[in-house]
Amino acid sequence: MDNKKMFLSDKELDKLAQFLQKTTGVELESSKLHRFKRKIEDVFKAHSINDFNTFYHRIRYQNDQKLIQDLTNAVTVNETYFWREFEQFHALTNKVLPRFTELGNLPTVRILVAPCSSGEELYSIMLAILDAGNLLEKLNIELIGIDIDSKMVFKAKAGLYSQRSVEKLPEHLKKTYFTKVGNLYKIDDNLRQSAHFLQANIFDNSIVQKLGHFDILFSRNMLIYFNEADKQKCYTIFHRMLKEQGILFLGHADANGINKKLFTPLEKGFHIYKKS
Repeated sequence: MDNKKMFLSDKELDKLAQFLQKTTGVELESSKLHRFKRKIEDVFKAHSINDFNTFYHRIRYQNDQKLIQDLTNAVTVNETYFWREFEQFHALTNKVLPRFTELGNLPTVRILVAPCSSGEELYSIMLAILDAGNLLEKLNIELIGIDIDSKMVFKAKAGLYSQRSVEKLPEHLKKTYFTKVGNLYKIDDNLRQSAHFLQANIFDNSIVQKLGHFDILFSRNMLIYFNEADKQKCYTIFHRMLKEQGILFLGHADANGINKKLFTPLEKGFHIYKKS
């Protein structure tokens, strides 16, 4: 396909925006989709598609999962880094996790990170737990990360990060748990192999059921892309996925409009909530 001849009209971008909102919950007006126009055109080219109607028919009526995933990857914004909003990690290791040590002999604590992006947040949780000292002597911790973007999941599994991504990490953590590979930082293989990442859509009921229930759920900088109806639907899904007395960590922008019937604040000012 000749990229120069490809032109997506506002009407066509509107149709794509409606499709993405319905399938992923991500609300993108056609004006916002213009930012990703070149990436969408690259998806057309990669799949040897020359016109919008063929493209739309394949995603809407033929349910071409590879094409849908490539489209989703093209419009997903993934900006993150290690130690982002560190106050929450501090609260996790100093206030939340110690509560679980009272449950008995080496209880299992399941933590879900949704979305996990390229893995920085999940690995930050690991590093915070390791840096806290003796928590792993008292708890068996299982960490799972999910993201709708398959490319981000691949990066998370690889565990290779730029200088910019790790620049806020304390030096002792970088020296202990990373190896310099050229201009990149590779996370310790033992940590990488202990993390579980998979591509998943939080609105896919079959995936939610397969994942099971969690003690702690991190969801930061995802709900800000949803409209109010999907945001409330997501709160309901989080409530269902959390065990009784489960803990929800939200980004500061994600907490606006939280369903107070489902969650009550655990730490004021930190956007940490307990399942009601």
